[in-house]
Amino acid sequence: MKKLMMLALSGVLLWSCSKSGLGDNGLTEEEMDYQKLTQMGAEIKDYAKNKACAGDECRVMSMGSKACGGPTQFIVYSVGKVDEKVLTQKINDYTEYERQLNIKYSRISDCAMIAIPTVDCVNGLCVTK
Repeated sequence: MKKLMMLALSGVLLWSCSKSGLGDNGLTEEEMDYQKLTQMGAEIKDYAKNKACAGDECRVMSMGSKACGGPTQFIVYSVGKVDEKVLTQKINDYTEYERQLNIKYSRISDCAMIAIPTVDCVNGLCVTK
């Protein structure tokens, strides 16, 4: 009987925790959403990290979505080392997901437009000027 009571109590506690908005890892849905966004951003940066270049191979692409419009950042990459179609798809997915989170959580932003960096190949690496 004691085991049955403990089992029932454990079930009630687990049910109440899941109803409180916390996931299995103790994070809220919003925290989990932003954790996913952070992971997506890290994967993009990792994908574009090889910035080796020769000549005119350096490019910049906007990424993210501020709540009042415009990108949150820019990614510098080398077209000689990155498949642009893959990078574009990853960035589009990231940007759309952030846009959806802005709406879902009624986010606000500073509305400042960030300047598009100029890039160049210096000593065999893509860098911003």
